[in-house]
Amino acid sequence: MHVYYCKKCKADSMTPVCDHCGMPITALNQNERFKWRYIRTPLGDTPTLLGALRVMVVTMTVLVTLMFLGEIIFSPNKENAVRMFGYSGILPWALTLLIGGAAAICLVLGLQGREEMHFVVDARGAHLQTWIPPSRLKCLARSIPYEAYNIATDPEGNARMLIGETHLLWADVCRCEIRRHAGRIDLYRPSGFRFMSLYPERQEMEAIENYIMPKMKQLVHR
Repeated sequence: MHVYYCKKCKADSMTPVCDHCGMPITALNQNERFKWRYIRTPLGDTPTLLGALRVMVVTMTVLVTLMFLGEIIFSPNKENAVRMFGYSGILPWALTLLIGGAAAICLVLGLQGREEMHFVVDARGAHLQTWIPPSRLKCLARSIPYEAYNIATDPEGNARMLIGETHLLWADVCRCEIRRHAGRIDLYRPSGFRFMSLYPERQEMEAIENYIMPKMKQLVHR
């Protein structure tokens, strides 16, 4: 949703004239912004799922490689290194742990449940608040404390809990990848680390692209 922020009323307006005080909103370039809500489940989010699985695969690969090199360097019988990849060696156990770890990751992501993401894109940068339904089990699955003082009600009167708040200034963004088919804009800081992903509404994707393009140091379309 494209809105204008009135500093006097501290409220958003759909037009350059404030809906609350009736005064024109000055410095439109500084006070216009986009805001929207996006609901997702971590288990259904491809980057989250693949990222978790990638970390597990890399960790397992490093451990097996180190064990193999240890057998070659320190074992008096070099054939032990070859036996590691046999039926009775460590490799079958590593594959079993890999499959079990993948199942555990899917279970944990499933227990995390639905999360509500509130995005704001303005002249300073991109801002994100993440809310979930208050639940000790969901907090445990996310490895975060259950903080009752962060519970508030949404406009519909439903309880929700704030679990995270992220702010990223445009000056700190090293690279931006626009993935139109996925409906996602990835912001990197540094250039090799995806710091934040924006999930704009389809009908506003192009408008948000045009809004952030002049602020980017490196822009990539995928």
